[in-house]
Amino acid sequence: MFLDSFQLIVAVYLLYLAFKGKGQMYNFFDIPKSEQPRTHKLLRTAYLICGLLALLDAGANMLQNSMYTQQLLESGTEIKQNFTIAALPFLNYGRLSIISTVLTCLIIAILVSVFVYLRIVSNKGAKGFGNQNK
Repeated sequence: MFLDSFQLIVAVYLLYLAFKGKGQMYNFFDIPKSEQPRTHKLLRTAYLICGLLALLDAGANMLQNSMYTQQLLESGTEIKQNFTIAALPFLNYGRLSIISTVLTCLIIAILVSVFVYLRIVSNKGAKGFGNQNK
């Protein structure tokens, strides 16, 4: 349950960053001034998307942990279903695991892509700055 709560806190924080639109998570001093507005918009969009995906991921994990109980036995792990949701009969332990994994991978892919983009913009700015001094 601690990890589920942590996921929920991260999701809320990312959404807070997206709606606030300013703060330390938007300040990158090595990015040229001309790229700052585009970078700010990209970060705000990424924080919003990742926050929503993290919220869905936390919900899927919380649902999975309340719907199913795992017991470690000598023969392996036994998964017991505690209840079902009549409106969502297709949800089972495996599908919830897949949903959670896909959402986590999407969040990581978005954040890594943004980081790589920021490094590329930063490197271009540093090269451009060095050429101006010559």
